[in-house]
Amino acid sequence: MAVPKAARRAQKSPAQYSKTTIDSGSILPAVVLSTVTWYLLQYVVQPLFGPDEYYIDEEFHVPQARHYCRAEFHKWDPKITTLPGLYLLSSIVLVPFMKVYDTILSLFGILDNDVLRINDPCSLVALRAVNAIGAPACLYYAYYCCQKHFFQNDNKKTKTEKWTCMFLALNVATFPVIYAPYSMLYYTDAWATASVFLWYSSHLNNETHFLVKIIFGGFSVLCRQTNVAWLVFVSIIDVCHCAEQCFPRIKNNVSIFSYIKASIIELYYCCSITKNKSKKLIEFFHKCLRVTCPSVIVIVSFVLFVIFLNNGDIVVGDRYAHIPRFHPMQLCYFVIFVLAFSLPWLLSQAYYKRHISNSINKHFNLAKSLSEIYNNTSKVLVVILLIIISGLVYFNTIAHPYLLADNRHYTFYVWRLLFSPGKPVFLRYLPVPFYAFGLWLMDRTLMQSSIAYRLAYWIVTPLILCAQFLLEPRYFVVPYLMYRLHSNTHFINNHAFKAAFIEFIAYQVFNFFIMRVFLYSPFISTMDNTGRLDRFTW
Repeated sequence: MAVPKAARRAQKSPAQYSKTTIDSGSILPAVVLSTVTWYLLQYVVQPLFGPDEYYIDEEFHVPQARHYCRAEFHKWDPKITTLPGLYLLSSIVLVPFMKVYDTILSLFGILDNDVLRINDPCSLVALRAVNAIGAPACLYYAYYCCQKHFFQNDNKKTKTEKWTCMFLALNVATFPVIYAPYSMLYYTDAWATASVFLWYSSHLNNETHFLVKIIFGGFSVLCRQTNVAWLVFVSIIDVCHCAEQCFPRIKNNVSIFSYIKASIIELYYCCSITKNKSKKLIEFFHKCLRVTCPSVIVIVSFVLFVIFLNNGDIVVGDRYAHIPRFHPMQLCYFVIFVLAFSLPWLLSQAYYKRHISNSINKHFNLAKSLSEIYNNTSKVLVVILLIIISGLVYFNTIAHPYLLADNRHYTFYVWRLLFSPGKPVFLRYLPVPFYAFGLWLMDRTLMQSSIAYRLAYWIVTPLILCAQFLLEPRYFVVPYLMYRLHSNTHFINNHAFKAAFIEFIAYQVFNFFIMRVFLYSPFISTMDNTGRLDRFTW
């Protein structure tokens, strides 16, 4: 029997509905964001720099990008540590665009042939524009898409709730640590972050072709090698979901420990000689292979590159300064980072005192959180956690030589104020309660998501951070944004828009002060005797 048109419209899948609403609801903010960032680059940032005045690592990135623009792919600066994703993108975008642009101008007589021949398609401002125009808009759009895939009952959302999603995505796209000023400089951070969520949004969309997922995943790893860990993150989640489908009893567990224990028991029984059990195991592996195939292809390709082409090193240059070192205190510093940048959202939610559930109320109300810790948490476990963190502070408060030598970064002054050898030792232990509380708060917040997400997050995040010797806030950005994405899956309520808007205003005020200091408070460099100007930033 034929299905009426109205019924067919009602039967539209959530993915199809999400696709149409995303296209109509997120293009305009992305365009506006690109326009504003380009304006800031062209009329605020660029006039204060010379035509070839680099800022710190731009002296390595810009010449390397120009090699790629001239198709000199065999040339490589040994000081560069990341793979050439940004340089490939820049050459692919700028060279054809500038040739078409100059040709059109010459046809109208605005440029003559001599100017056309000598015009540099990869000038410093053009390379910076690759970040300014592309990265924030791409990050906004990709994060918006990720939110739409996570939020349930999308077809029933009100305009206020859709505006909330847009502002949360804008908050991510203008996140202070990567937006000001790195989105207006030729650094790898903006595209390294955007590429993760571009790939993740494609992964969440079941209609995306697996080749597209492989391309986006590969591009993400080319922008920054540590992004491969987020492909591992997704693979862990996919394997857990496949296990839950094949062995439903696993899903009934409420803690990570019992979840892992139940999974091991089920797999052990499936390895028995019983024929039906073997079929179930084969079905499980078949599902896992089908779902994780794009991510696994990229992960295996990267591992083979590291082993056979890069002598076992993850970085591709400046290896001596970037030797991996076990640094668990990075997780504690990350917790403080999370608490600091979550503060506008947390305080706004606490102020409005309207939450969709009591569990979220506990996350966003500091007094209730502390009360729950005191009443419901084992005092022995709290004491053990505090002792472990204090031990880490004692044995693992270490500093990379770059952190101690480079006074252009805020971390230099924070470390000097609190942790330098001349300071009282007790200052190192003052943040210990905040480290412990932050870890507890993050774990409780992630309880809004499934156990699979929590398990994957607490495997991957320490894996990324604890191997980093250098204390660098930019390393915390993707773990923080992924945490926010997975902790907001049930955030929608009547006051969430106000909280998101307040967070947006707070971030823009932060960006304003960071940019003001960067642009208008230069100082004479102490790194050399040239008398050049340096600027403060992250």
